[in-house]
Amino acid sequence: MAMSSTVVNFSSDRHLRTILLLLLRYSERCSAMFADQSDAGPAGMSTCSAKRGKEKRKEEKGRRKSCAFALSGCHHCSRANNAKMTNKLILNYLGDAVIYSSDLALLDCPNSWLNSDLIHFHFLRLQNEPNLVVGSDDVKSGKEDATADSRGGEYSNIDYLFLDPTVISFIMHQLDDTDEDEVSSLTSAWNLSPPNNADATQQNIKRIFLPINDEHQSSRMNYTPGQHAGGSHWSLLVIDIITTTSKNNETKQEIQFHSFDSHHGYNISAAKAVANKMYSLFQHHYSSLKKDASVNVIECQALQQNNGYDCGVYTLGFAEALLRLSNDRSGSSNNGLLDEKAIEAAFTSYMNDMGGQVHFASNLRKRIGDDIRKLAAGYQQS
Repeated sequence: MAMSSTVVNFSSDRHLRTILLLLLRYSERCSAMFADQSDAGPAGMSTCSAKRGKEKRKEEKGRRKSCAFALSGCHHCSRANNAKMTNKLILNYLGDAVIYSSDLALLDCPNSWLNSDLIHFHFLRLQNEPNLVVGSDDVKSGKEDATADSRGGEYSNIDYLFLDPTVISFIMHQLDDTDEDEVSSLTSAWNLSPPNNADATQQNIKRIFLPINDEHQSSRMNYTPGQHAGGSHWSLLVIDIITTTSKNNETKQEIQFHSFDSHHGYNISAAKAVANKMYSLFQHHYSSLKKDASVNVIECQALQQNNGYDCGVYTLGFAEALLRLSNDRSGSSNNGLLDEKAIEAAFTSYMNDMGGQVHFASNLRKRIGDDIRKLAAGYQQS
């Protein structure tokens, strides 16, 4: 659904795509290993040439080592490593999202993977301060008022919800979805019911943004609470719960699942696993949902990363673009729903405003980092 010219075309064989990504990450690790080689010049080189060569290799070594692959498989530059040595709490946003100096260092290093704490922080910011998104001065937090359509009708009411990655891990690996009380306790905070004053002529959409990690598809038996399960890729799953109210105030729901992956197909198994689990939770809340219905996850074409470390940044970017789309749906032909034309236009417009795809990741990293620093300054003074 993004412009075809901006999508990296991989083979339809999902295994080949996975191999290509692993080879890319392996080549980056090799670059870091070569950076540790000796600075000595080749035998027989003149003193001046050897000195110039040594200086050049030293400069290249510093450049490479600044964002080298750590043995754990994650990218950590010198700033991230230094932050680990003196790791300290710098922000507790709304008593929910905790940020340490090591988290901030991951944003400062352009080759670092984003962790779940950074994903959660920015999702929480989008939930409470959606105007942070570039070009979204009119985005409203929470419920959006119906606005007139150019065709004379009305758009759907849309209510947003951004879920914490740790909540998704809890749902996938620890929640007993047969326990009505436990499920009700979890979903009650999501405000799934449509507003009491719902207009019978309108659709009401609950749009839920879920960050998906490939560890979400691991079995419950192989998961240890509090221990990192080894996930290495982020993508975005968007759930639309579409509630239609009839004239006699009866409601029925339709649920749509859309997956946005910067490495197309890599996380589809995890996305489907989460979608099935979420649908089973929704069945506890909505009596109109069929018990034996098959869950269909739509794999949307999305902008593709050209490296092995920006998946988290792209996941946040997809969420921002779709949040903007929900506010300005002039390109949508389907009453506020996620259709191909609207998504393509949203991604194109968003990337243009972010300086193009070449500069998008670095610009978003900087904006989130600056946002954390601004909030942290006030937090430290309080």
